Amino acid sequence: MKKFYFLLIFLFLIASGCSKKNDTYNQDSSDLVLAVEQIANQYFEAWNNKDLTKLNQLTADDGEFYGSDPEEIMDKTALLDMYSQFFADTTNSYLYNVDLRKIKVSSTGNSALIMERITFPAWSPKMPMVQTSHLTLVADEWIIDFISWGFIIKNDDVPKVNEIL
Repeated sequence: MKKFYFLLIFLFLIASGCSKKNDTYNQDSSDLVLAVEQIANQYFEAWNNKDLTKLNQLTADDGEFYGSDPEEIMDKTALLDMYSQFFADTTNSYLYNVDLRKIKVSSTGNSALIMERITFPAWSPKMPMVQTSHLTLVADEWIIDFISWGFIIKNDDVPKVNEIL
C-alpha cells in the first residue's frame, strides 16, 4: 500500500510539474494597455508642444527609427536632430491629429505595439500617415525603441500617384 501511495504522489508531482503555466494577462482588463496609452499620449503632446526634452526621455538610446522617406533610417541622435529641424521650421506646421489608435500588448506584458493613423492638417492634408511604435517595459518604465512612419493612400489613388511621380 505504501508503494501505491508513493506512486500516486510521484505521478501527481510529475503531472503538476508538466502542466503549462499561464504567463499571460487579460488584455481586456489590463492596466498595461492604459499605461501604454499614456505613453502614446505623452509622445503626442510632446510633439505638438515641440518638447524635445520629453521626446528624448520617451525614446530608447539604442532605438531604431524609420521616417517616411526611404533615406530616413535613424538612431536616436539622428531622430532628435530631425525633430529639431521640424521644430525650427516656422514656415510649416507639423502639428498632427490622431485619427485612430490601436494598442496591442504582448502576452507577457513586457512589450507593446501602437499603430496610429495620423493627419497633419497644415503639412499633408490629403495624405494621412501611419505611425507604428514598439515599446518595451524596462525597469517598470515604458520606452519607445522603434518608430516607423509611412504615408497612406487609398488603393484607388495608387495609379494617380504613380502617374504624377
